[in-house]
Amino acid sequence: MRLLLVGAFPYPHHQGSQVYFQEQAIALRAAGADVELLTYASQGPVGEDLDRWRALDGFLHHKAPAWTAPSGLRSGPSLGKPLADLGLAYAVNAAIASSIALNASYDCVMTHNIEASLVSALCRMTRSSAGPPVVYCIHTMMENELSSYSKWLKKKGITTFRPFSDRMSSRVKRVVDNLGGRLDRFAARSSDGWIALTHSSERVMKSASFSPGELIAPPIPDLRHRLFPIDAEDTCLRHKLVPDKYILYSGNLDAYQEIDQLKAAAQALEHGRTEPVQLPIVIASHDPDVLALKNHAAGLEVRHVETDHEMQGLISLARATITMRRAEGGFPIKLANSLAWGTAPIVFHGREWGLSHHQDAWVADPERPEESLAEAITCLSLDASLARQLGIGARRRFEKAHAPPVVAARTLALIEEVRLRWAEG
Repeated sequence: MRLLLVGAFPYPHHQGSQVYFQEQAIALRAAGADVELLTYASQGPVGEDLDRWRALDGFLHHKAPAWTAPSGLRSGPSLGKPLADLGLAYAVNAAIASSIALNASYDCVMTHNIEASLVSALCRMTRSSAGPPVVYCIHTMMENELSSYSKWLKKKGITTFRPFSDRMSSRVKRVVDNLGGRLDRFAARSSDGWIALTHSSERVMKSASFSPGELIAPPIPDLRHRLFPIDAEDTCLRHKLVPDKYILYSGNLDAYQEIDQLKAAAQALEHGRTEPVQLPIVIASHDPDVLALKNHAAGLEVRHVETDHEMQGLISLARATITMRRAEGGFPIKLANSLAWGTAPIVFHGREWGLSHHQDAWVADPERPEESLAEAITCLSLDASLARQLGIGARRRFEKAHAPPVVAARTLALIEEVRLRWAEG
């Protein structure tokens, strides 16, 4: 089976979307598929990493023209994205045309991120033939997340008794979320199949699309058995942390990550405690801007982590990890990493990600983020045995849902179903 994976982002990179794309490609190739990659161009290297070789090793990597490369690597809308999407459309059409000319047509195109889905639909309209079927891999639901990329909009509720600026931003938020929902439904209808990562995105896709689809969790390699072993204790030492004696947030600092809620919970713990019962709360990020939080986040420690190798070491030896995401629709790769290591995760969703409170995660209350997060941090700080129990459950969840052979087999079966439906017309 010959597949083209299209990602609307620069690649390779350590952010979650690119990691999902990378690991899906590796898993599908290991299962016997012939996989090619196509992404935005990127403006120069995106960092050194011991595991970066895996992202491109053995893959043919098509890229959009260099002059269309977006200037930044952050997720979400930006002024450079329309030009990048135009370049992506050109590259998609060129790759498909070339494959047909060489009598080696793709059996399926898999699109990652909604821009890639929209580009694919545009390309189909401009080609003389329909081309291969398209499977849309849904990283997130725009109806829940589009407005969260704006710091001005992300916290605005829809209430009556607010200052004019807040009421106006609430109206704008409604408009933006409605636009996001329309984009979700258009992507669903314009694709020939879909892969949802979460319960809520599966529900939306089933209601908007008549095409075959399935909830398939993102694949993550077995991090306990890596080609380059991690000296996690040495990593902790260099970052002045004690193994099993810290709570970790690992990830980017984009607005949708809700870092402000973590800061509020840490400040509440800092001001309310009478004795030092909870473990240090550490924000570790590849983004150098994390250091700027040092003077604006009482009760938090910050670490700038240069490589994924280091980050995985910190995740593996944390007492627990924190996933701040409250918007439904996406599956955080940082959470999948925690499951793979068998490190207890603190999350705001259970069923959404296939997790259960006190079995394989501590599920906090998304309606009371500050209080419930503080409670989770305090309880797991005091109860190491509970954290170990949750870690065992987390590892079990990884083996059941995220192991690459499991994910690849389910993905290829879905693609075959899409191809049969496509051939029938």
